[in-house]
Formats: sequence, C-alpha cells, structure tokens
Amino acid sequence: MRTHAGMRKAGIATMGMMVGAAALLTGCGNDASPATGGTSTSAASSPATKEPLKLSVMTLMYAEPPKADSEVQKQIEAYTNTKLDISWVPNSSYKEKVNVTIASGELPKALLVQNNKDSNILSAVRAGVFWEVGPYLKDYPNLSKMNPSVFDNIKVDGKIYGLYRARDLATYGVIFRSDWLKNVGLSAPKTIDDLYNVFKAFTLNDPDKNGKADTVGLTEEKTMDGFGVVASIMGAPNSWEVKDGKLSPDFLAPEYFEAMKFYKKLYDEKLIKQDFPVLNNQQKKDDINQGKAGAVISNMIDGAGYQATLAKSFPGSDVDVVSRIQGPKGERLPGGVGYNSVFMFPKSSVKTEAELKQILGFYDKLSDQKMLDLLGWGIEGKHYKTEDSKPVFIDQKLQDTEVGSSYLQLQIAKYTAKTTGKETPLMEKYGKMIKENETIAVNNPTNPLVSETQTTKGTELKPIIDDARTKFILGKLDEAGWKQAIEQWRKAGGDKVIEEFSAQYAKNGK
Repeated sequence: MRTHAGMRKAGIATMGMMVGAAALLTGCGNDASPATGGTSTSAASSPATKEPLKLSVMTLMYAEPPKADSEVQKQIEAYTNTKLDISWVPNSSYKEKVNVTIASGELPKALLVQNNKDSNILSAVRAGVFWEVGPYLKDYPNLSKMNPSVFDNIKVDGKIYGLYRARDLATYGVIFRSDWLKNVGLSAPKTIDDLYNVFKAFTLNDPDKNGKADTVGLTEEKTMDGFGVVASIMGAPNSWEVKDGKLSPDFLAPEYFEAMKFYKKLYDEKLIKQDFPVLNNQQKKDDINQGKAGAVISNMIDGAGYQATLAKSFPGSDVDVVSRIQGPKGERLPGGVGYNSVFMFPKSSVKTEAELKQILGFYDKLSDQKMLDLLGWGIEGKHYKTEDSKPVFIDQKLQDTEVGSSYLQLQIAKYTAKTTGKETPLMEKYGKMIKENETIAVNNPTNPLVSETQTTKGTELKPIIDDARTKFILGKLDEAGWKQAIEQWRKAGGDKVIEEFSAQYAKNGK
C-alpha cells in the first residue's frame, strides 16, 4: 500500500515553532527588485528592472554539490535574471533537514518538500507558514499549462501551496534479458501465466548457457516495488478504491491476496531471489547487471542503464521491456500521483506578493525549452554533442554528476520534457510505452485527500501490512494470520483512516 508517511514526533516537536514563525513572519530573506525576465505583464506588480532576483533555494542532490560559479548555474542565472543561493542537501538526510529548517524559522525563499502531506508540513500550511499560489498560476505561460489533476493531488484543504515537480503517471514494467528469452525459446510475456513461465525458464533452463544452475527468474527488494504492479495486473486497486461509497484499502481486495499467492508460488519454487526481503535497490540492480537474474519489475527507464552495463560485461546480451500484461480486468498499471516533491514558498522569507510573483516567474522561465535542455542534456561540447540534428551524450556520467544529480532537481517539468535525443531502440520503445500507458493507469482516489490519522500514524500502520505480506510469501504466516494482521491494522487506527478518507471523499463530492 502506498501511503503518505506520517512523522508524528517531528510534527509534535515543531508545531509550536511553526505557528510562531507564521505569526511573526520573520526570516532571513532578502528583498529583491522584480526580474527582467518576466513571463507576462500580468505576472508582475511593478515595472521590471535589471536588478536580478535574489533567490535562496533548498533542494536535494544525489551526488556532490556543484560549485556556485559552475557554467550551468551561470547560464540559469543569466537566462532567468536571478542570483541563486542554493543549499544542496543529500537525498538520504533531506526529510530530516526540512524538519529542522522549518522548526528554526530560518527558511529559504523556495523550499523543496518531498511529501507535502506529512503531518508537520500540514501543520505548517494550516498555521499560515506558506504562500497559497493557486490564484497566480494563470498569469504564467508555462505554469498555467501544468496538469490541474496533479494540482488537485497536492492541494491542502482545497488550496494549492506550491509547485509540483511533474512526473509521468505510468512508468513501471517488466525489464528482462531478451537474449535469455531467445535461449529458452519463449516469446515476450503477454499474460500473468506467461510471466510465470518466463521466470521459471530463466531459473531452470540455463538461460545463460554456462551449464550451471546459477540464475534466477525475478529479482526483487524488501520494499517489493514489483508487487504493486503484479497486484494491479491481477485487478487490485492502486492503494485504495471506492467501494459502496466508502474508501477501502487495496489489501482488503481479493485480487491483492491473489498477487500475494503468486509471489508465494515464485518464492516456494525458488523463481525469485530467496533473500529479497533483505535486499535494497542497488543490490537488486546488481542482480541484473551481474547476470544473476533475468528480470526485474521496476521503472522502465532503468532499462537503458541495464542494457549499457550488460553489453560491456556480457557481449551479446540484450534487454527488452514489456508493460501491458493481460489480467482478469484487462491491461492495468498502478498510476502515480503525477509528481515527486513540491516547491513551497515561506511567508517569513518571501515577504511580499510582488516577490512571490517574481519567484513564480523564475520557475516559469526554468520551464522554457532552452532551460529544459540545459538541465536535461547539459552543455554542448562538454556533456553532449549533436548528431543527425539530435543531441546525444558525450559523457552521460559527467552530465549526471554535474547537472542531473543537482541542478535537474530545480526543474518542475517532467524529466522527459527535454528535446528528444538520439536514442537506442529500447529507449524509444519504453518512451512510447510510458506515454501510451497513461490510458491504463489506475488512479489512487486518496491522492487529493488527507486523513489526520494517516499523517500521524501512517509509519506505524504501514509495517503491520507490509510485514505480514512478506511473512505470508515466505510461508511464515498462513491466511488466518494474514487476516489477523488486517484486524490489527484496523484496531491500531486503520478503521479511523478509512472513516476519515471516506468522509473527506464524500465532502469533496467525488
């Protein structure tokens, strides 16, 4: 079940401080003159000047922090007429840093929040810490084109308090060794039974032709990313569903239990990595890259990396993807929320409406194609070159280190919004699939809703179900034990979550 993780202790500890910050509206922000790069006349409240907007930003990074005088930052600043002061925080410690920053009251002008439905963020919003931006979006060419349905998903009490970072809705599929598939004499899977047969052949039929029983069909990790895809194919809801006018969690659906039995069958027959409950994402990737496993259910974009790595280590290897697997209810995939994190603007540092409009103008300009290509491809001649009128990476690793792992995190448009480059057939294939799969993406009806119990107890409730699911798959829990875990979840606050989601769903008139 995908849930908004509650951070009860942090929320309680910081609530008083946030209310105080909202009341005092004090901070470390600098007043700035309007930027010259305004997107429209209506977006500015005063005549533009040449004075750059001084903009402090806190966002995450996945590698080393870039230098403030880097060529990429200089180009961003020149194009947007902005002087940036960026606090780069490692992804691993980002949520904790956000909590500490909010509690301190010393806030940047733009703060990236990974989950705006966390209890402490909700408390801050309701205490008046952040600007509501919804009424201003229509005044900007790019911001006004952002998906209204995704804005619905980030709303708090019916209002928009930030700019979401857009993501594709349905990116998951099965990535598999197509050279192995050929070796075992099978075709790409079209049904759940086909999928089982592929995993079985990849385990038992010596797909790498080395004469050893040293391969496994499917690799997975402790968070069981692939399980949600299998459950969806089998007809289960995406986290929640509307049933008889009320919200009901996915694990109450019989199709969810069928997916559990499917995973248990894979485990019992050793067609899935036996130690998956203790593996992390990198170890899962290593299983594919080292030729130990033949398939993984994950973001299809990972396929390009697998293909490049395997080609170096195993000459003749090849990778393919499939995403539309026929199930009892047709072709289905779990749909995402359409975003990953939200940029929010504290009133303590953004003191006037005029300054807020300038900052919104910065993000609007950052969504112009020239900036999308800078953040997506880097600098021509250094990170990419042009071949056949299309960009192609010279050194993708360098681009990822200097741009993708840092500056790209400023972008609110989809990562795929950059100019289409010279791609491998695999990249073209899954790129087309991701767009087409939006039509079969199953929505989670609780995306725009807030349950107070979920935000405060979510981190306690989620493991009850997740642990029981894993134990059932490993044969350490029977069906009766699974039902007991559901009852435990209900009594621990789950029934209250159902009640609150259902009440808000009814109130919204959905």
